[in-house]
Formats: sequence, C-alpha cells, structure tokens
Amino acid sequence: MPSGDAGHWIFAGTAISTPAPSTKTPAAGDPAPADPHADRFQRRLAQSGYVSQPGAEAVFDLNSRYCEGAVFSGMWPNPQSPYIVTRLPEVPGQTANTNPPVTWRLREDEAVVLIGTTPPPTAYFSFDLTMVRGSLHSGPVLWPAVGDPVNNGTVRTAGKTPYGQPFALVITGHEATRAKVHEMLAASGLGDAINDATVPSAMFRLGLGEDADQFLLGIRTSAPEPGYEKALDDYRATPPLQVLRVRPKSTSADQTKPVYAPAPLPVPRLRVAGTGATELDLNPSLQTLRQRIIDAHPGFEARDVALERGFEQSYPGLQSNKVIDPPTPGIGALSNDADDPLSPSFSLPDGSFVVAYGTNHVATRQASYSSISLYADKEAAVAVAAKHHRDLRGSARDYLPDEPDADKLYAWTFSRAGDTGPTGPHVTELPSVGTDFCAQYGGDRPVDLSSMQAVARAYMQPETMTHPALSSLLLDRLLVFTPK
Repeated sequence: MPSGDAGHWIFAGTAISTPAPSTKTPAAGDPAPADPHADRFQRRLAQSGYVSQPGAEAVFDLNSRYCEGAVFSGMWPNPQSPYIVTRLPEVPGQTANTNPPVTWRLREDEAVVLIGTTPPPTAYFSFDLTMVRGSLHSGPVLWPAVGDPVNNGTVRTAGKTPYGQPFALVITGHEATRAKVHEMLAASGLGDAINDATVPSAMFRLGLGEDADQFLLGIRTSAPEPGYEKALDDYRATPPLQVLRVRPKSTSADQTKPVYAPAPLPVPRLRVAGTGATELDLNPSLQTLRQRIIDAHPGFEARDVALERGFEQSYPGLQSNKVIDPPTPGIGALSNDADDPLSPSFSLPDGSFVVAYGTNHVATRQASYSSISLYADKEAAVAVAAKHHRDLRGSARDYLPDEPDADKLYAWTFSRAGDTGPTGPHVTELPSVGTDFCAQYGGDRPVDLSSMQAVARAYMQPETMTHPALSSLLLDRLLVFTPK
C-alpha cells in the first residue's frame, strides 16, 4: 500500500490493516468522550491568547427534516450516508445566521478546528466543507463545495490507516491563524495528523456581518466494510469529535472585528479527475443486458429512461448562481469527489416496476463507492430506496449468466408489482403510491410517491482520490415496466 507523508497511508482500493470493531454501544445523543488531544489543544489556546467556543456534531437527516417541515426539500439526500453536520454557536454581536446552528459565518482571522477520531472502515468517508447561501427552510439555496474534501484517501491521521485514528481538521481563510493553530495542534500531539480546509477570500466572503457567506461542514460515511456496520452506526450516533471555533482574543469589546491584519490564503489546487481509462468497452455487454431485461418480462411494456449530468460542479455553479430549487437540481451540494447523474421524473404507479442497470463503477475501478438511489416527488426529492456497489455485485448474472463481463455490470429491480412482478434477491419492494411517507418520521407533509427520480453516485476514483471523469463512465440507465 503506497504511503503519503511519513506516517500517513493512502487508500488505493487494496486490503489494508484496520482497527477491530468496537463492542461498546453508545446511546444516540450522548456527548463525545473526552479527547486528550482536544484537552491539550484547549489549554494551548488559553496560553496563546485565543478565545474558543465549543460546538457539536449530530446527524442531519434531510428526509426527516423535510417531513418535520424544517427544510423546504429533501434535495436528493443519500439514504446510505446520513450527513453528520457541525453545529456552531454565534460570535457575540455578529449578524444572526440564516440556518443556525448548522450554517455559520467565519471571522476573517477565525478558524474552526475539529479534533477527534476518523470513521471506522468504510468504502468512502469525507469531511466536506460547503457554502450555503439562502434559507434551508424556505429555499432556494446556492450550495457549492469549498474546494476538495478531506477523504479516506487523503486524510492525515496519527496512525498507519485512515480509519479509527486521531486527526485534526483546520478550517480558515487566514494564513497567520492557520500557522498558529497548526503550532498549537503540534504541541498537542497531532502534528502529523493535521488536515486543512481553506476558505479562499477570492471566492467566498469572510466576516460576521450581513453580507458574509455562511458555511456548513458535513461528514459523509458510506458503505461500512463487512463487520463494521455496528461500529459505523455507533460513530454516527455519537460522533467521537470535538469542534471549536477559535480566534485571537481582542482587546476590544467588539469580537466581530478581526485582530490580525489581512493575510488571505490562496485558492488551493484541485485534484485532477480521470486517468484516461474508461468503461466504454463494456457498452456492447450493457446493450445485451438491456435486451435480456426486456425479454425477461414479456407481460410488461418497457420504457427507457436515461440518466444524465444533473448537478452542476461547484465552482462553475457558484459563478453562474445555480441554486437548488427542486425540480431544478442546481449544484445540489455536489461533492468534488462525486459524479451524480440524475434521471428526469417518471411515473411509477402501483402494478409497475423499474429496473436500474449499468456498470458497477467500483468493479471497473472508476470509484471507491457507487450506488443507485430512488427518490419520490419532484419537489420534495426525498429518498425512498438505495443499493450500493456491494449490494449490486452479481445482480447482472440474473440476465447474463455466461457473460464474462457480467460482474462489472448490475441490474436491480425496484418494484410496486407485488406477486405479478419480479421477485428474488435482487428486487426491492417499494411502498405503494398511497403510503403516507412522512408518517415514519412523525410528520404529515404530503409526498407524491407516484413520481420518481433516480440518482447514480460514483465517489472517489482510487487512483486520483477525486471524482471520476464523467466522460469515462457508461451512465446508469432505467427501464420502467408497466402492464401491457
């Protein structure tokens, strides 16, 4: 396994040494256990004349929040990766945040510091800084990524694996603040485990006033390795993370004004997508798979639904103000690590089913995590079902038993046809169109379950540690079947 800087190992899609799963079961909402590195860092802050305010980490479930009426739309969340979101208090005297406590402004010489333990072994995790402009309650919102995320291929930790290890993340746009925070973290024992997220003033508006941008830090955790399912559930329930907003102490009573002179950090270089390798040679096998799926269901009429690029990339979308306003996807909080092709809305009445098929992007080494997800209601955009690359393995052999490339493909059925439709291990039964979707969350907002969409996710190509080049992928496809 190749390594990065001394003591920091880079995940390249091969087997690695991982920590044993924990047997302890924390209760959801319990405070994170004390972290000795965080304790030492806070003592250093006080000795260095810095002020700090603690925040917290908690899951932000967009399905649930939509049904509760807290957000204007589910905005196509990944049901296999409920986001852990950083919640921060406001600085005394600042302009009130639009979406407290999950979005927050950042003083020009301030930093947000996350200290704790990385997630257990998963196909993909990341710490993804984004900017949110607009109200999550009423919408629409402009929601771009702020540079590349720190992921399980790039993270610096205090151990020889990305997983279950001490680390720190520093978010700032100020060079002197970053240098001072790095110095204090090194003195706290995390010198080789510091990761940076830069907020460049060339692209974003720092400060605590009305015109300043607001930011959101989300943690994605997708597809635990076998045997680590409970460990990941526990990590999400009680994230072993401590977060502080820190700033140099002012001699003035006004804490909203910077103490340090301007020292803006430049826009970081972005990781480059694509290796030149593609999935395109699999197209003949994919066409054969399509025909075999149609032939297997002679009592139904088949209709093709294509997925295409739906979400705009962050920096182009920021420049052209591509807001999320479902059914308009805009940027859609698209990670720089991801390609997320999107289908148009299609009708899926009771008695019908849809077969999603395509390449398994992990099997073709175009991604470290991939999935197919179904969503209901073109405006609510709530998640109904999803399957990831491990679930999809072997599913194409239902139709291509003798095809040598079958294990690089998949075919999964999402059905409302009951006993009249497909059955078997590669079929997911969907709720009927009359189901009260929000009842499971204790809410009563209406959701039109007859109107569906699909999103196909492909995260972090192992060789590049960023999203695959979209031109290298065979895009996932749908066949919608209705009774003849």
